[in-house]
Amino acid sequence: MTSAPASIATDATPLESEVAKRADFGQVRYAQSWEDPENLRGAIRPDGDSRVLSIAAAGDNSFALLVQGAGRVVSVDMSPAQCALVELKRAAILTLSHEELLRFLGATEGSDRLALYMRVRPELPIDARDWWDSQPQLVAKGVIHVGKLENMFRIFRTRVHPALHGRRTTRAAFEPRTRLGREEFWHERWNNVRWQLLIRMFFSERVIAKLGRDKSFFEHVQIDVSKHYSQRAYHAFVELDPSTNPFLQYILFGRYLDLEHGHPYLAPQHFETLRDRLADGALEVVCAEMEGYLGTCEPGSFTGYNLSDIFEWMSDDLHERVYRAIARTSAPGGTLAYWNNLVPRSAPTSLLASGAVTTDRELAVRLHDADRSFLYRDFHVDTVVDPEAAR
Repeated sequence: MTSAPASIATDATPLESEVAKRADFGQVRYAQSWEDPENLRGAIRPDGDSRVLSIAAAGDNSFALLVQGAGRVVSVDMSPAQCALVELKRAAILTLSHEELLRFLGATEGSDRLALYMRVRPELPIDARDWWDSQPQLVAKGVIHVGKLENMFRIFRTRVHPALHGRRTTRAAFEPRTRLGREEFWHERWNNVRWQLLIRMFFSERVIAKLGRDKSFFEHVQIDVSKHYSQRAYHAFVELDPSTNPFLQYILFGRYLDLEHGHPYLAPQHFETLRDRLADGALEVVCAEMEGYLGTCEPGSFTGYNLSDIFEWMSDDLHERVYRAIARTSAPGGTLAYWNNLVPRSAPTSLLASGAVTTDRELAVRLHDADRSFLYRDFHVDTVVDPEAAR
């Protein structure tokens, strides 16, 4: 899939990450993947012939792609901490029983995580082993809870939300209802004045930059961040069904109420399949900047791409250059799936005009409307028709 690391970029300036120069990637930022794997299933439609390049983040959606049938997944991240997290989850899946896995990761209660880590440890690559050996306090907490973003949600759940709603109201929000019933609940019991005020204050750019993400991630943001998330909350509670929404459940309870509706790698029905796929070497973890890694990839390397919201960290110029570099590594007909969180980014006009790339807006809107990870403002599904034309 890869060749010698000679750049395939067409201009003289090598692709370099802008955000990597300004943000600290030495910590776990995302202990869980906060994009809905069902969007990837609907967009990429992985099968045994699929070769997917996936942003690693916490690894959950790279695992999901294997569960969904992808033949091979390359999981890439610039953060050594995120790569170590993916390697730890992979080693745990290969080593532990399903019950032990849930306990070790923190999906269920447990007091023996350090003992379980000693069983998992021999399966780790040396770099990941060294990283986790130095972080026993994170292992003891359960690693799905130790990200910076998860800590922000913990602060909201324990310090802010109790002033907005009591336990009875919070539990009631997750009872199955019709669309009309959810709207009535929203207006009558949930959307009170305290909620309207504090949700706008807590989920503001200033607070998120300090507690959940990094201020450099907001460099290209030009919208009212708190208003955006306030509107997306209505979507989560009314347009979607909270009773089957693992993302909303984790934010408000700190756990998943139903593993079968959560990340596929945690669901009992997928455990043996995923373990077999990992044992067969179907997942490769690459710790590198995406921009640099693309220069090592031959044309036709991939048939699908899970790109998370990578483009919104980039300037307009770098966005187009990276998009072209991705398209050049695609097989004809390859699918790019990616989210916009706060910054609008889509297929470059030049590639659309030339016919090198097409976009399936109808499918993207349909998937976005059903996206249980309600935080994002948009979702995109693009097809690389002619990789040569992207050169």
